[in-house]
Amino acid sequence: MGRRLSKFIRHDHCPECGSHDNLAVYDDHEYCFSEGCGRYVNYERNNTISNESESPKPKKSLYSLPTTTQPSIRHRNLDASTVQKYKVTVFDDPDSEVEVIFPRFDNEGQHSANQIRMRGKEFRFQGDSASSTLFGQNYFPAGGRSITITEGYYDTMAAFQMTGSRYPNVGVMSASTAKKEVVNSFEYLNSFDEIVINFDNDEPGQKAAKECAILFDPGKVKILCLQKHKDANDYLMNGHDKDYINEWFRAPAYMPDGLLLGTEMWDTIENHKTPKSIPYPWQGLNDKTYGIRRSELVLITADTGVGKTSICKEIEYNLLMNPELVEEGVGVGFLHFEEPKYDTAIGLMSIHKNKPYHLPDTERTIEELREAYDAVINTPRVVIWDHFGSNDIGVVLAKIRHMAALGCRYIMVDHLSIIVSDQSGDERKQLDEISTKIKTLTMNLDIAVFCVIHINRQGQVRGSAGPEQVANIVMRLERDKKDPDDWRRNVTRITIEKNRFCGRTGPAAYLYYNEMTGRLDEILDPDLIRQYEQGGSLAGHEFEAYG
Repeated sequence: MGRRLSKFIRHDHCPECGSHDNLAVYDDHEYCFSEGCGRYVNYERNNTISNESESPKPKKSLYSLPTTTQPSIRHRNLDASTVQKYKVTVFDDPDSEVEVIFPRFDNEGQHSANQIRMRGKEFRFQGDSASSTLFGQNYFPAGGRSITITEGYYDTMAAFQMTGSRYPNVGVMSASTAKKEVVNSFEYLNSFDEIVINFDNDEPGQKAAKECAILFDPGKVKILCLQKHKDANDYLMNGHDKDYINEWFRAPAYMPDGLLLGTEMWDTIENHKTPKSIPYPWQGLNDKTYGIRRSELVLITADTGVGKTSICKEIEYNLLMNPELVEEGVGVGFLHFEEPKYDTAIGLMSIHKNKPYHLPDTERTIEELREAYDAVINTPRVVIWDHFGSNDIGVVLAKIRHMAALGCRYIMVDHLSIIVSDQSGDERKQLDEISTKIKTLTMNLDIAVFCVIHINRQGQVRGSAGPEQVANIVMRLERDKKDPDDWRRNVTRITIEKNRFCGRTGPAAYLYYNEMTGRLDEILDPDLIRQYEQGGSLAGHEFEAYG
């Protein structure tokens, strides 16, 4: 803390928040432990800091990191070197109500919060928990061979010490917060070759361990279910270091459950619920497919310049505005590799306002842009990958997993062709690999993924037939970009070429691009559809697009 250990005097009333006894008075300062308060007064400088004040910022009310060597934590058998490694502040004074202070840091390595353990088992939190990473994360660089996650900070330090103070060990606060904390640090954890999850050997701990393990690729995570004691610190306090090390090295890889005998299937059949379907924005597509279902891969094939991005955005907007998904808080993930994040956002806002905002001559005001932004984009249900040109297959798959962990159940990948074109090696094998792995993710994570892929001049998927083989539904988009007739040139036909769900294939929807609104209107008039299919020109004729 950069000063001598303070002597606790009494509990008192806090003039800042009104708490009856959460203000701790020491011989040289006072501090309120009430959540959301954080009043701090330094008697030597007569300096008061409050979380309600705008200056200085609340971060300055944090107990600071220790600048002097801290003692060991004897009753926990934790060495001074371990305490020093994790920059924990130890209060040796038995009259102090604080036992230790565990510091937390944000992604930039700035001290952002403290978890304060009081005498006994009571905890107080101080600072910004939302931006804080896992306990100890900032002490271990990303990208190593193995990392261990423990439940509880004493256990984190104990596991680190027992394994020779050589292997990265980070901690979550509790089983109840574990999944959220792991999701927030997903990129960091996923950078390691192997992840060992060592939560408490009780029902909440083991349940949380599986919830965290399923976020990562099968085989990447080991779950250490302790046999001799409940947690790592119990091993250390009982002198069973070697037993812990043996169990740690032998921890089995976690694999999702999945093998059932036929005799165990009746409950599944009896209680089966029809897969929930979210409708497409067009009637013809729903008639053919019965809508969008999770655990399915939908492949959208198209030649370049057909308007696939416009169709993708209409589907994305439809999902974002679906009342059922809004109520459930279900998110939509966007991996658009050929457009910047601005284009993704402004395209969805254009659909909402029926105005092509992407065109420079479209009139708009800041007020209406803000209205569209708040209606469509300004929600955690929208998750956009702000990529920097990195299209590595492993990174893309990790992003899909991360989006699913953030609540996205519908994810658009536009497009697969650009991913494999950035790789070295056999393009066919890479297309097969990524499409198969994405299909596996849809089932493991219960998500629906749309993947766009280009076709060649012969109308075949470029490079491989593998993506079509693993997909549940294959759509083909067709538009005659060179037709001299303005009307015909703006019509896109969607044909269902594969439909694993119900087998219905063939032409499904005819969409007319309305240049005034920037929208794709569905043509439902059979006469107009017949005229289009027969190649007739409708120039100078009245027609109506129904949407």
